[in-house]
Amino acid sequence: MVSTRRKTGSSSRQNGVGDKNVAVIVKEEDSVIALDESSSELEVKKLRERWELASVLNFLNVFEPVIGSNLKLTAEEIEMGLIAPNKSNAQLHIVLLKGIPPVSKSLNGSDAWVTVLCKKLVMWWPWVAEGEIPLTVAKGEEISRYKELNPKCRLLILKALCEIRADQDDTVSYINGALKEGTQLSCFRKDKLGKDGNGNSYWYDGSTIIGYRLYREVKNGGSKTRMKGKACLAPPPTCSQWETVATSLEEFRAVVDELSSSKVVAEVDVGKAIASDAVPSVEKFHKKKQRLLKRKQREEMLLLDGFRNPYAAGVTRSCRSHRPVSYTF
Repeated sequence: MVSTRRKTGSSSRQNGVGDKNVAVIVKEEDSVIALDESSSELEVKKLRERWELASVLNFLNVFEPVIGSNLKLTAEEIEMGLIAPNKSNAQLHIVLLKGIPPVSKSLNGSDAWVTVLCKKLVMWWPWVAEGEIPLTVAKGEEISRYKELNPKCRLLILKALCEIRADQDDTVSYINGALKEGTQLSCFRKDKLGKDGNGNSYWYDGSTIIGYRLYREVKNGGSKTRMKGKACLAPPPTCSQWETVATSLEEFRAVVDELSSSKVVAEVDVGKAIASDAVPSVEKFHKKKQRLLKRKQREEMLLLDGFRNPYAAGVTRSCRSHRPVSYTF
């Protein structure tokens, strides 16, 4: 029977005993997942080396009007949900599953969404992914198995779910309608910013909600083994490595400075493209984050002052302008 117990979704940080690293504790009802800071950063690095993560973020950005989600999740929050499943990760999957008919009544915020996900994957997996399905229905055990998967497998599952969601009628109609209204095809099919001297491609994507990121697709040559017969006429196989080279304003500027100072014309051109197409948006996003951070800090300070001096709450400066009471006539 499928478990319908809710996650607490709470998280806290505490210093590890005898360890300089900070432990990130993700609490669940039945278990506690502990990730020290170094291992968490390593998992984030591994995820950012996957092109599937960039594809998921692009899908959530482009089709946000169709998905109609009010989650407002950032890329970092999505990454942490893949590393240690939490409430945000569950809500993201539930929102996507609700757009894939027939809609199950089990999508009520409980862990039952994992079972619904498995049923969808069984029908769609051969068309949206490769290899074996990493998670199948197992009389409710799939819920605990999902939490035991490594972040890469959870990312591949989320990528497959986005592919399924993109194949639904409302998504296809949205694309066709936008193209008829004059929307450029590049809004749905990303164009690279350019290539450097080694043939590595640079990609830029993001929004004011998810955040902005700069990617690099590094081309690696295929096998140098000599082939005989007709096989020698075929072009050598190539593979590429995906890198997330910038996620913050400082990192974007560092990449621009590095490319602009290069002696290779192609790299200088890429640097100019990043500076003109990406950096202005990243600067606005950075200023917005700083304003929100300062506002949050002010609210926390006011709340803390209210706890320290509860009698001062509600006292305003206008009280100083009151005329003193006089009892003389």
